Amino acid sequence: MHLRILTIAASATILLACNSGKKGNTADSTSQDTTTAPAPAAAAPVAKTFDLNAIPVSDKPLGAFPYFELPEGYYNYNKNKVVDFDVAYFWVGDHFEKPEGKIFYDYIRAKEGKSYSDLELTKNLDAAITGAGGVKLTEMKVPQDSATAIPENNKLKYLTGYGFISHAVTTTYLIRRADKNIWAQLTPSDDGASICWMILETK
Repeated sequence: MHLRILTIAASATILLACNSGKKGNTADSTSQDTTTAPAPAAAAPVAKTFDLNAIPVSDKPLGAFPYFELPEGYYNYNKNKVVDFDVAYFWVGDHFEKPEGKIFYDYIRAKEGKSYSDLELTKNLDAAITGAGGVKLTEMKVPQDSATAIPENNKLKYLTGYGFISHAVTTTYLIRRADKNIWAQLTPSDDGASICWMILETK
């Protein structure tokens, strides 16, 4: 009997010690949790917006409107008449700018006997536009939900200027002059053998 009492007492002592240890661990854990605060989330970067005044003014000589000659072996297929005054939509990365003025628009194809090359054409046009003081603003696909900002009547009127917009990569340039701005925009068509372009000179 005496041995049984001692065994029960020893078991009770061990149980109390274990419970005490668990409480201590819990207390330590609680204390640790309350003293370690999570690091504050980093602030989201502010999206850059288009600033016309940040574009340097160019005084490089320009020829007659629409200013830029096509490389050898390419031509403007439709030979559209220049529109004296209207609005067109130019993508600047997160929205369309809507300058008003004189508009040239057409789509460029290779002449008979010449193989069409997107790379050749875009590199030549890029050199011509930037050589005249143009700044490349964007080179990306316009998001489809953003493309709906172009009114349907305007999009249809200048279809051969807008090209396969929101499905193909659109490249936008701006030449800022002291007395006017010249916008240029290139977008491939859906036939894989032409590029549509628009040039607008503000008035």
